[in-house]
Amino acid sequence: MRNDWKLALAAICALNCPGWAQDRNQRIPSPPRLELSLPLTTEDDRRKSVRLLQQTTVDLLALVHDFKQAHWNLTGPLYLPLHEYYDEQAAAYSKWADVFAERNLHMGYSMDGRPSTIVATSKLPDMPAGYETDQQSLQLLIDRLTIFQKDVYRDLKGLEDSDAPSSNKYQDLAHDVDKTLWQLRVHLQQPGSPGDRLPWADANR
Repeated sequence: MRNDWKLALAAICALNCPGWAQDRNQRIPSPPRLELSLPLTTEDDRRKSVRLLQQTTVDLLALVHDFKQAHWNLTGPLYLPLHEYYDEQAAAYSKWADVFAERNLHMGYSMDGRPSTIVATSKLPDMPAGYETDQQSLQLLIDRLTIFQKDVYRDLKGLEDSDAPSSNKYQDLAHDVDKTLWQLRVHLQQPGSPGDRLPWADANR
């Protein structure tokens, strides 16, 4: 008789608890409403996150192409180290694009990373066609990353209260963008000059 209460509970749950099973490893269906999966996010907050995540992913994909364009068309005495470095950065920002695209999917929305969407919506200007010297390519990438950096910092601040997980992703991305900009600017330093004379990107661009 000691197990009678368990049998009674099983019968009740079988009738009234959809997805319930005695086997605890059986998959329980997802909640019918997305709000139950993301309890800290309202629909308006979710749409805001999705809009920012979509834009960030598009700009990250644009950065991938920018670094590849610089990687392919590089000339000058810094060719070898920058050729390899640009390729590494293209791969790194491709991984970041995947992180932000998947976070968009967590919100229940599809992702649009089509080439036509990148061209139409990216905030970053195209890289010029043809060969670029090492100094020219460095400045072009610094200018584009500086634009992107400002948007990343703005978005991480804007999502702190409504979507902390996404905001944390932006914080991690900001760290990597800051690091990349620092590494790019170091290459602009003239040989033998002190570190305090490091050139910086034009903030008005």
